[in-house]
Amino acid sequence: MSMDQITRRDFLRFGACTAVGTSSLAHTLFNLRQVNAAAANSDPTDYKALVCVFLFGGNDSANMLIPADASQHAIYAAARQNLTLPLDALQLLNSPDAAGRLYGLHPAMAGMAGLVNRGDAAMVANLGTLLAPVTLDDFRNGSSALPPQLFSHNDQQVLWQTSVRHSPAHYHSSGWGGRIADLLHSVHNDSTISMNLSMSGNNFFQTGKSVLPVPVSGDRRSDFRLRTSWRTDDKTKFETVKGMFDRTHDNLLERTFSDVNNTAIETSELFNVAMEGATDFENFPNSGLGQQLRSAARVIEQREALGMRRQIFFCATGGFDTHGDQLGAHAGLLGGLSGALTAFQDTMESLGVSNNVTTFTASDFGRTFISNGRG
Repeated sequence: MSMDQITRRDFLRFGACTAVGTSSLAHTLFNLRQVNAAAANSDPTDYKALVCVFLFGGNDSANMLIPADASQHAIYAAARQNLTLPLDALQLLNSPDAAGRLYGLHPAMAGMAGLVNRGDAAMVANLGTLLAPVTLDDFRNGSSALPPQLFSHNDQQVLWQTSVRHSPAHYHSSGWGGRIADLLHSVHNDSTISMNLSMSGNNFFQTGKSVLPVPVSGDRRSDFRLRTSWRTDDKTKFETVKGMFDRTHDNLLERTFSDVNNTAIETSELFNVAMEGATDFENFPNSGLGQQLRSAARVIEQREALGMRRQIFFCATGGFDTHGDQLGAHAGLLGGLSGALTAFQDTMESLGVSNNVTTFTASDFGRTFISNGRG
């Protein structure tokens, strides 16, 4: 495989998305440098994007992908007890795994099951922040390397997004999406706008050394806080503060602060102009995640106007830290996830870029197999 023909499947196989270990990621970034070297020979009109959908709180993956043959489902039911999903309620997947075992998705994920069955989505099992499998005895006697603060939501979220072992004092290191952007942005994009756009606020994943994420609000406009924190029709306030930024400042801190804000304003204006022609896609659910993915779809549609050939998006939804009413709460969460992802994939197909955009989910960690008695 030549490095100027790398596909999204090859990229995932190299390990940037499916391996949290730093050695795998370093290998992938080395290959990305080779991609940059070959960029001059690649199609100047090609487009590729990554879309991260982070499920904050720790998704109960054992009730998202469930064994669908009778013997394996019985083992699952014995472990899950009152959290068991009935075999006849599952959204069945057509293709067995390498061992010939059948699986189904949660009953609320009909849309996602349809994507899997038509070859537009795949489930990657046994994926997490561990460097290698760890048994209970390994954990108890400390014989295996473990991620720091293994049961801490915040620490595992940071590890997923940065792919680097952290101590709490180093939380502000770069994320692997940011490091990719550091390598690719100047080579592939003809724009001063960041290739990393966040539909869900600040995050570690998209933070690089030179490329930083730009927050984008649901109304398609770049979220420049000076404007969004005031009434948008109050031009007097805006022009007054803008005038302070435009002054000549002798103090280094004041000058830097003004330069950063002026750059943000200019970037926002460029983004807003490019987005004026974006389509109002009406097929997305009216949920937080649905509207985030709708915004991402609109940006992807306007990629040429924005001068973008490589982009990374960050979307997120929460509520997965379920400690009670697991069956009811989880059904709503997975139904919302399935609906939003299905709408996004359908929109990518309508735009003709479904093979150019890779969407993946990540979450802090899973839940315990055995119920705490309250679900």
